[in-house]
Order: sequence, then C-alpha cells, then structure tokens
Amino acid sequence: MPQTVDASAITQIRDLVLAGNLPELLEKADCPVAAVPEGIRIQSLESLKDGRYRFRGKLKTASIPDFVRYCKEYATSPGVRCFIDADEMSAATVFNLGTLEAPGHADNIALLKLKKTAPFAALLDIDGRKKTQKELAEWLEDWNEYLLAFSADGEVLDITKAVAGVRQITIESVTSQDHEEQDFSGKRSLMQSVEAKSKVVMPAAFEFQCTPFEGLPIRRIKLRYSILTGGDIPVLVLRIVQLEAVMEQIAGEFRDLLVAQFNGTGVETFIGDFSAQ
Repeated sequence: MPQTVDASAITQIRDLVLAGNLPELLEKADCPVAAVPEGIRIQSLESLKDGRYRFRGKLKTASIPDFVRYCKEYATSPGVRCFIDADEMSAATVFNLGTLEAPGHADNIALLKLKKTAPFAALLDIDGRKKTQKELAEWLEDWNEYLLAFSADGEVLDITKAVAGVRQITIESVTSQDHEEQDFSGKRSLMQSVEAKSKVVMPAAFEFQCTPFEGLPIRRIKLRYSILTGGDIPVLVLRIVQLEAVMEQIAGEFRDLLVAQFNGTGVETFIGDFSAQ
C-alpha cells in the first residue's frame, strides 16, 4: 500500500534542504551571523559585540539649527541627501542612501518637523471664527503685544483704545418708508439700515506680527475686522487676508532657508518627499 507523508515530515524535509544552503549564505554575509536551529533561520550576532557593525539611527527634532548642525556633522559619506517638503514644513536627510552603483540601506536618517509657535497657532485658531464682543476683546487683550490696530483712515490706534472700541459697540437701526399714490396705482417701500458704531474709537483692521515657526523670520499678517449685525447682538469676526498666499510664502522661506544652510556642504537638497522601497 502507498505510504502517506504527514505535515511534520514535509517540514523536516524543507528544513534539511534549507540547511544545506546555509554555509554558502553565511559566507556571503558582511557581518557576523549564525544559524539558529529553530526554523533554520539566520540570526545576527551584532548585539553580542562591543559596537555596531555600522552606524544607523533616526533623529527627530523641531529645531532648524540642531537639524542643520547634526546633518553637517554626520554627512561624511557620499550620497547624503536632504528632501524638503515645504507644504508639510518638514525635511528628511538620509545619510546612507548611497549611490546607484553602491546603494545603502537608507536607515540612518534625520527628520525635521517644524511646530507652530503659540501666537501663530492662536491666530490660525481664531481665523474666520464668529466671536462675541467679550470673547474677541479678551483675545485681543491676551495677544496685544503682537497686535497693531488701524482706523478706517489707516492710522495706527492705541491697542488699549481699540479693545475698548470692540467692547463698546452700539447698533443703530434706521427705518424709512416711502409712499406714492396715483389715480390708478400705489407704491410703498420699506427700507431699513443697520450701522455699528463705537462710543470710543472704532478699529477697522488689525495686523498680527509673530514668528510663525521657530527658526523663521517674523511675519506681518493683515487681519480683516468685520461686525455682523443681523442678530440681537453684534457678532465679530477676524479673518486673515489671503491666508493661502501667506502659507505659501512661509513655506518658501522654510525651503530657501534649508537650501542656503546646506549650500557648499556634503548635503545635496531636493524638493519633495522620499521613501526607501
């Protein structure tokens, strides 16, 4: 009768075949390795030595100066490249990317991810949000050192008086009726105008000056100030003028800064994102 081969026997046959190829594989390995009986697998012995076979690691930082200094100090081999993603305000330097003729493992890297400063984060948070008089006045008081206020004529206002103007707003409503009567027709119209005024000085616009991300220059950001009078109480809105253009300019400053920092060094810069396959 034919004999059947169970699963354990098949596994043993496979392991014997793999074990026969191990000597050749071990001789080709660049670092010390050993064959582990369990499953006939290869185990690195690097952890048993005093030092690593090669340097590898990952630096994560939000500091541009520290990122640049680290990259310059460790850019000792050819093919070191920094990939800049301006949209994400981040960059990645790969130290052992190698070349086409001698590719590296690409596992020794430095990562830079900028963080918004507290003033800039607060500005983005309030952008376009509807606020009561009290809420907006308190926000202006909290960040007054970064603010300039302007009148409708473009004159700079004292920020304390501008905040007082936000706190003291009067809504005036005027209703007018027109009547026209003719022999065979008549016309009536009703018009209502609503105007917001302040008992003190009324600010027309603001300007916010801050460093958007650590390591970048101070930026002056214009804010449009609007008063919505449709409800029972006035609703106030601050909106950044051309926000998308502002963010594009900040991203451009970040990109140009890194390119300039690595100019003439062993770090070659590229615009984009990179991942080793």
